[in-house]
Amino acid sequence: MFDFDQEKTCFEENCIACGACVEACPIIPLTDIRDDDPGEIMASVMDLYRDGKISEMAKTRIFSCTSCSICLPHCPEDLNPGLGLCLARSILRDKGEPLPHALSFLLPDTKFNFMKAVEAFQITPVERPWITDVAGKTPAQAKTVFFTGCSGILQPDVVLTGLEMIRRIDPTVKALGGVDYCCGQTTFRVGDIHGAGDLLDLLIEALNALSPERVVFLCPTCKAYVESNGPKRAWSSHFITEFLADRLEQLGPLNEVNASVTIHDPCHTARGEHADVESPRKLLGAIPGLELVEMENSREKALCCGASAVPAVGKAGIKLRAQRLKQAGESGADILGLYCPGCQSIFASEGPKQPFRIESVITILGRAMGIVHEDKLKRYFAHENPEKALSDAERCIEGSELPKEALVKFGARYFK
Repeated sequence: MFDFDQEKTCFEENCIACGACVEACPIIPLTDIRDDDPGEIMASVMDLYRDGKISEMAKTRIFSCTSCSICLPHCPEDLNPGLGLCLARSILRDKGEPLPHALSFLLPDTKFNFMKAVEAFQITPVERPWITDVAGKTPAQAKTVFFTGCSGILQPDVVLTGLEMIRRIDPTVKALGGVDYCCGQTTFRVGDIHGAGDLLDLLIEALNALSPERVVFLCPTCKAYVESNGPKRAWSSHFITEFLADRLEQLGPLNEVNASVTIHDPCHTARGEHADVESPRKLLGAIPGLELVEMENSREKALCCGASAVPAVGKAGIKLRAQRLKQAGESGADILGLYCPGCQSIFASEGPKQPFRIESVITILGRAMGIVHEDKLKRYFAHENPEKALSDAERCIEGSELPKEALVKFGARYFK
């Protein structure tokens, strides 16, 4: 397992505050520190590391980081600046520095959690196809477990579609997910290293309880975090696009889909330790009638969607998202194809404003396979009226485990 304390020491001792990572960073030009000297910006972070000095400059640099890894090859000391900035959040936490309010909304132990709230507008607890609790139970064993991650439940339609696809390969597949089985990466990103470790242990224990031979991940961040930080496992891990692309012949004949698609590559598959940007293209390339169009900054050069920056620094993250949507529009494609539920969650609200559709690669492939589950979020946002969206979601709201009053209040802001 990864030793975060050792990495923190390594970063403190070896970062020379040259500012090369700042110069390479795509979000810094969108923040309030864009005109500051890159070296001084990183020096402010190292002042926190070495002397415990907290400054607004350091906090902006630390919380604006999306861990997109674009800066990774630019560090002359062969450090991981994104990881170093993440670990700096743990120093701020230890010093009692408050989190940006919106970040706390994402944490699994938050009573009114963002992912649970968005899920509640689309599906009721009894309709969930995924297991949310294995504690004290003896669940049926499964050769294949499909893990949604906490961000996966933001799009139940994608989970349902992916599950049907995997069922064609393994009819005994079981799905595990929900916020209660978070991999811990979100908790790690707010600086709670030990809390993140506890969540990861809980997830591994739950997966092991199902005795799978393989685990298929819907979220690339979950897969990367488990592989990098988890203990040795008896099961193999696969990202859903890679798993399906290797088994295309088992999915059956694909129907024609007459559309052009440009693909947004998420950071953990574009530049991660086990990068894979070809499997989603292989899936879409197998669909008759479908044309792939590459946008500017694709594959390993893809821009981050800004998902983790929006709750942390607000406007800068929104501007980063806007840049990516602009590139998608300039491609001329009919569809912006996504294969990360986190990316899809940050783009979803912008769908009605775009000249193209925003859909998961899994949704597009599902359509070619005759598997269709409605994207209710798309319908709600298309109303462009929170009252209509809430009325549309009334059945799910009434059946939710979350307090109705809190859900309605949240929905009035979310669907605005």
